[in-house]
Amino acid sequence: MSTQPMIHRALPLVLCALAAPTAFAQQAPVKGGSPSLVFNFAPPGARSLAMGASFIGLADDATASESNPAGLTILTRPEISGHFRTSTFDNTLPDTVDGQGFETFSSSTSGPSFASVVYPWKSAAVSVYYMRAADYLQEASFSGRYRDPNFGILVDETDTATTDLQIDNVGLSLAYKVSPQLSVGASVRNTRLSVSSLERVAFTSPDLAGFSTTIQGTIDDTVSKVTFNAGVLFTPNAKVSVGAVYKSGADYDFQGVLSSVCVPGGCAPDAPNGQLPITLSVPHVFGGGVAVRPTDRFTVTADVVRLTYSDLTAEGSLFGEFGQGGSEPIEDGTEFHLGGEYALPLGRNVLALRAGLYTDPDHDGLAGVDSDQVHVTFGGGFVFGNRLQIDAAANLADTVSEGLLSLVVRF
Repeated sequence: MSTQPMIHRALPLVLCALAAPTAFAQQAPVKGGSPSLVFNFAPPGARSLAMGASFIGLADDATASESNPAGLTILTRPEISGHFRTSTFDNTLPDTVDGQGFETFSSSTSGPSFASVVYPWKSAAVSVYYMRAADYLQEASFSGRYRDPNFGILVDETDTATTDLQIDNVGLSLAYKVSPQLSVGASVRNTRLSVSSLERVAFTSPDLAGFSTTIQGTIDDTVSKVTFNAGVLFTPNAKVSVGAVYKSGADYDFQGVLSSVCVPGGCAPDAPNGQLPITLSVPHVFGGGVAVRPTDRFTVTADVVRLTYSDLTAEGSLFGEFGQGGSEPIEDGTEFHLGGEYALPLGRNVLALRAGLYTDPDHDGLAGVDSDQVHVTFGGGFVFGNRLQIDAAANLADTVSEGLLSLVVRF
């Protein structure tokens, strides 16, 4: 779902501006709202992603800092890790010029997704880490020509919407083993949300050569908040472990900018211009998970994750206002994750094969677009003498395809 400032478009008023570009007949109405974002709430590691992004009840590597920090007590040796992710998004959006139909636009991002240093000591562990929790790019453009029934002139309209969104966490995690069966942990994070966003509606007319009107809203800003997560991990025996985690969200206040450009002569003083306050919300996350080890080689994991998507809204967005179906309320969502890992010893080394799936509920805020989907994940890894570990994973769904590569070095 796009992250945009909001623009209300009033076609008759814009046509007046085309016919008399030095002034608007009256002020064009403008609406601002808090649109929904695209997040990546899956665990940041290639290993966990390959197992259906289920890791809350297992949490036995450095990415536990985000998945369930209590699991850091499982680590027995200092280690460093780094992860790289590449993602392709296929965004289906309603045509905002015709008000009917849809088109799919593809965009890609890539870059470091996680890095950490973990130091265990006796019954405790500490970790310093970086995670890119969201890295999203959307680019869309719709164009069309029609004849206005009131003025009788041809109008060419181009609607452009782009979003470039990143959410970065820099955190400090502490974990402690209360007893041989129970561990607790928490992370304090500086969460930075960066948004570069544009919604533009541009009008020209072949009947009025040289005349144009453009109304747009933009955000180009970065805001940081202190957030946290906390988790517990209970291991009653060597075959079963159960975990729970809470990740705090936050509201981020941005200043969008509205502007109008009319050629020739400029726009009237009451044309849309000035600041547009925008609040973007990162949902809270509640999760629970279990890991079962039927044999020494085979592990099954399952998570249930609840997300407060109702904090989001697409009301007022270009797509929500002028696309087919309009906007719809966004409800809290529940994700179900299931995965497995089979480890095959090869002398002092280990080869691991993994697969899984998880659900992703519709939370785009658009009545005409159903983004409910199932992600299929798979991957593998190789451990060299318990010192060097390389993992790779793929995540495939209707609207996204991802690849993730990770490297872990233990001392």
